[in-house]
Amino acid sequence: MAREPLYKKAEAEMLRRIRSGTWPEGMRLGNEFELAEEFGVSQGTMRRALMTLEGMGHLHRKPGRGTIVARPAAPVTDAPDIDRLRGPDGAALDLEVFRSRHATRGPDAGEHALFGPGRLHDYARTLKSGGARFALEELHIPVSIAPEASEDLPADLADILDALGLTASRVEDRLHAEETSMSDAVALSVDRHTALLCLTRVAYDSYGAAIIRQVLRMAGPAGYGVTLGG
Repeated sequence: MAREPLYKKAEAEMLRRIRSGTWPEGMRLGNEFELAEEFGVSQGTMRRALMTLEGMGHLHRKPGRGTIVARPAAPVTDAPDIDRLRGPDGAALDLEVFRSRHATRGPDAGEHALFGPGRLHDYARTLKSGGARFALEELHIPVSIAPEASEDLPADLADILDALGLTASRVEDRLHAEETSMSDAVALSVDRHTALLCLTRVAYDSYGAAIIRQVLRMAGPAGYGVTLGG
């Protein structure tokens, strides 16, 4: 596997400090030379990392004023429409965790592109609804924004965000269909080749950074609803 470029490591650490509040809004940072020395990289490498974060809106760089941590993008005034899953009766699904496995690990290539290079909480869970096995879930959360994430997180995305003290400004959903493998069928207690409704949900913070990805592969009866128009 190719080594991660030094400027990417510097970007990730600076972004972590901004998001965690270690570098609060309005803080004036050292000059390029001082930051390069602190991060153990060349001045050119640090300049590239600073330019990237400036382009993302996290920093302001002004001649004579130095580099200042920028105000976060204003969050949306309305909460994103998260509760789109419905049961056969049209009511919101009542999900509960049946089985759970939790670990932390480094990201794969796709996760690196979404979350960056930091370690991830990796949950693999079986969810129930109405007392029956309903879905297989994969849940990924950056360790940097939720270092003490519990093994006993709730099942619903809105409840997960609340339990972690996170606020989503936007949630993107993607749907597709697939059929169960043998191991899926056993885990969900359904017939082999049962059709699954698969929902991938990514929650973003007010900076536009991904904070949670949830993948639900659902065998139970479920609907997905959206409202069109204002």
